[in-house]
Amino acid sequence: MKLAKALKEKNRLVKKIKDLQRDITRYNSIVSDSKREVDIPSLMEELENKVNELISLKTKIFEASRPIREHIFRLSELKSKVLFLSGVDTTRGKVISRHMMSSDPVVDYDAVLTKTDVDSMVETTEGSIDSIQEEIDTFNHTTEIE
Repeated sequence: MKLAKALKEKNRLVKKIKDLQRDITRYNSIVSDSKREVDIPSLMEELENKVNELISLKTKIFEASRPIREHIFRLSELKSKVLFLSGVDTTRGKVISRHMMSSDPVVDYDAVLTKTDVDSMVETTEGSIDSIQEEIDTFNHTTEIE
């Protein structure tokens, strides 16, 4: 199986585990005279089996991804950088005060990084993200796992 397919299968297993957990949580305790909708012991057994499948698949994915693991970590950090940059305040010049308790209704702001600077950094970083993601996608579609 290709790594890309294994990643999709991992996501399906995660969803199935969440569904099983939800059903066990929802239907475990019912009014005594009610008909039980599901077989809790069977769901618990299926849950245990799916968790074991997931552990095995995650281990195989982890081992197969060794050659691109640095790219995966870099991709994560670059995405964090974009999130960080998106939150940088670039307010400059005279602006009505943001603070209700301020004695002066107009405040003069100065920012080292301008909106143009931040937008440029985000654009450059997103270009790097796209490039790395393409490499990872190619690797995932061409790499076989057990």
